[in-house]
Amino acid sequence: WAFAKADVSHISLFKEVAALIVTLRHLDAFDPQSLSNIVWAFATAEVSEPLLFETVADHICALDDLREFTPQGLSNIAWAYATSKESHPRLFGKIATAAIEKQHLFDSQSIANLLWAHANAGELDPTFFSSMTPAVESNILHCNHQNLSNIAWAYAVSNVDSGALFHDHLINACLEKHDEFTIEGLCQLYQWHLWQEELTSNGGLPATLLEKCYDAFVSTVPCHSTLQDDVFSQLSSIGLMPKEEFQTPRGYRLDALVQVNGKNIGVEVEGPYHFSGRNPNGSTILKNRQVSNLEGIPVVSVPYWEWDELGNDSIKKQEYLRSLLGMNLL
Repeated sequence: WAFAKADVSHISLFKEVAALIVTLRHLDAFDPQSLSNIVWAFATAEVSEPLLFETVADHICALDDLREFTPQGLSNIAWAYATSKESHPRLFGKIATAAIEKQHLFDSQSIANLLWAHANAGELDPTFFSSMTPAVESNILHCNHQNLSNIAWAYAVSNVDSGALFHDHLINACLEKHDEFTIEGLCQLYQWHLWQEELTSNGGLPATLLEKCYDAFVSTVPCHSTLQDDVFSQLSSIGLMPKEEFQTPRGYRLDALVQVNGKNIGVEVEGPYHFSGRNPNGSTILKNRQVSNLEGIPVVSVPYWEWDELGNDSIKKQEYLRSLLGMNLL
């Protein structure tokens, strides 16, 4: 914990600690604070140790309850698993249950991190998000700019309509802090605004803030990969002419847009960054849903591991794409 807190990376030490922990018969000697500190430290130091995370999660899930865990501890654990892209639905479910019971004890930072973690990991239990709205409402005026954008984005991902929660109070708080938001925060608020469009609500960002958020959203530079190049090449080989890095009217950028039987289809080539384990993460879920709902463009995904399994066999890759795009049914 101290190494991570001090921003000192000592990978060999982290790996030795992980190796020791996973060989223990049980983790009963670790109190809740220690468990939280361990996974938080590994996530903060960006040291990947899937077996360690699995061991700690299994131990926590085996506990009768999480009464001894503080709100910050629950939040830090969820944040660590989401940040490390370690998928463990049972753990997130257990944390959600405990958080609902303790929600009156959460401060603005802990609740923002907890909601962001569940959304980022793609753990979108509607009961959890709807049950936490009273705690959000009581803390909204105490949120800093990052808390506000994380909470707004988390509810947009969850697609749980919380009514008045995200209207006057949130917008007023955002307007007060409009000069403090980072590019990432402005992008999150823009996606929340698009969510209001999805809900056909009367809410949404004021024009001046909306313009600022849109400009931030479309300013992000896409990252190109050899995986994308390979998929695009195979799309061309089956007679499709992919429009690469296609920007939709609302500002989303698709890896490629193709036409199949006169119908536009978005193609997303999705590497490890797009997943928690092998489940789509929050950003992937939100983008694909909003492009489909608001732009009228269905989106298909090419997960990296499915593509990798095809090896260097172009025939298999082309057949895979035909099947994915429904061309075998034409």
